[in-house]
This record gives sequence, structure tokens and C-alpha cells, in this order.
Amino acid sequence: MKEILALFDFCETITTFQTLSRFLPLAAAHNASFSPRENLARRKRYQEKNLAYPRFEELIDLELSLAQDLAREFLFDEILPGLNHKIMQRLFYHQDAGHTVAIVSGGLELYIKEFAKLYKIPHVIAVELQTREQRLTGDIEGIHTMCERKLYKLADRLPLHAYDLSRSYAYSDCVSDIPLLSIVGHATVIDRGRDLRWAECLNYEVLA
Repeated sequence: MKEILALFDFCETITTFQTLSRFLPLAAAHNASFSPRENLARRKRYQEKNLAYPRFEELIDLELSLAQDLAREFLFDEILPGLNHKIMQRLFYHQDAGHTVAIVSGGLELYIKEFAKLYKIPHVIAVELQTREQRLTGDIEGIHTMCERKLYKLADRLPLHAYDLSRSYAYSDCVSDIPLLSIVGHATVIDRGRDLRWAECLNYEVLA
């Protein structure tokens, strides 16, 4: 018999908030290369050379070891106090049932992996950060795991043909995750106070 997958979005699903918008200011506050003067000068240099500016300015030239320390700090100071306990109970249920649990998120792998280690979650599919000489560049490595791109990266990481998707599960709060929710037989949408008529139209379970 094929194994069962349990796929979890992270922001506003496992957590009650958007993690990236809280982590980036933390990183900026500890990044010696982030200041109004330095940022302006850097933007001018990129513009003069007609180069694409890095996606996350707060992370440019941040030492990787420091970023990892900040990720662990962020886990204990922000993520753990902001967990969605109903979803955590679902996650524990799937672990106890022997299902393969994976987090599939548009958040940063940097801190989601710290959470996954704590809760013994084997698979994290999230935004990887590009590094150069042990410093972050501010850019993404590979594809951004949002919308249908979550599916692409999931399929690259896990052999989906080896799972019984009709008996598998997925959890998300966001309409952009319809591609992810649509590949399993049991899709659950987390109610975060937004319009969920799309979930009703698709007959998805809604968890308040």
C-alpha cells in the first residue's frame, strides 16, 4: 500500500502570522551592511550597471552564521508563541498515524528548517537563499515557492507517484495554494478571516 502525504503551508497555517514580514526587520537590525546610506549607494551601483537588485535588501551581505543564529532566535521568540494550535494537533495526528509530513511554504527555509528540526518534520520545501563566500546575497536560490511553483518544487523533492494522493492531506489558508490543495483527496483551508467562497466552491473543509 502506498504511503500518505500530509502537506502543510507555514505562514498563517502552522503559524498565525506572516513570518517573512517579521524576520526581515530582525535581520536588518543585525546586518551591518543595511543602512539608509549604504542601501542608497548600493541601489545606485546596481542601477548604473543595469543589474537586477536583490529581492531581500535586508539580507544583502549578512553573514550566513549570523543569519542562522537569528533564525533560531526567531523560532523561539516569534514562531513558537505564534503557533496555530489546532493545526499543530492535525500535524501531530499525521505524525502519529505514520504519514509523511512536509512543509511547503513561501517562507524562508532558513527558519522553517529550525522549526522542522524541533518537531521532527522530515521535509521542508521553502524559499532557499543564495549565498556567496558564507554571506547571503539577498537573492533566492532556485524558484520562489509560491502558487503553482510550490507543486514544481514539491515534485522535485518527493516522488509523488509513490504516495496515495487520493488519501493524502493538505492544509493552507490561501487561495494561491489551490494547486497544492488540488492534488490531494483531503484539502483543508484555514479560516483567517478572509473571503473563503473559493474554498466552499471547491468543497474543501474549512477549519476555523
